[in-house]
Amino acid sequence: MRILLSCCALLLISLPVWAETSPHNMHVDVQREGRLYHFNASFDTPLDGCAAYKFLTDYEAAKQMPGVIESVASRIAPDKVRVQRVADERVLFFHVRMHSVLEYTEHPGQGVSFTQLSGDSKSFDGVWDIAAQTGGSQFKFSGVWEPDTVLPLWVIDHFARNKLAQKFEFMAQFADKRNVELGALCHPRVAVQNVEPAQGGLLTIQ
Repeated sequence: MRILLSCCALLLISLPVWAETSPHNMHVDVQREGRLYHFNASFDTPLDGCAAYKFLTDYEAAKQMPGVIESVASRIAPDKVRVQRVADERVLFFHVRMHSVLEYTEHPGQGVSFTQLSGDSKSFDGVWDIAAQTGGSQFKFSGVWEPDTVLPLWVIDHFARNKLAQKFEFMAQFADKRNVELGALCHPRVAVQNVEPAQGGLLTIQ
């Protein structure tokens, strides 16, 4: 039975994951080699290049993600930010709390890359790229994760296959919701309407 479970878990984790009902052209692929998990994901957003970059570099907004209970960012260089993050996850019948300190390197207009400096995983490195396309942008993610846990690998396989696809889908939905807000930050406009002389010769802008 143990061998059968292991074989089933390996089969599941070797298959791509597609969120077929997603309106974001979502693709998530998870592969495991030994204890290393390789992630590749992509999804579409209505964010233009500037808004997409602001979205990726709003590190503390990660607290809006399911399971993330703390995300504190501090800039350590013009292009580097250190982020302390705490996540609380339930995987099947296991409850896991994970701490991490990540260092992000920013590539303006292109995306961000990160590496784990310390935390409950043995290692975690990844890259977010922004690809311009008609009507918005596409986010592309690639990463490598090595967990450091006593949980059986088939349990982690379940998390990697199911939970991560849900998280990417939530991120895509969150990007949709922030489109107007981030677009206004990138392209501020002052609407000048009904300009009329006011008392005292001043102009009133409404």
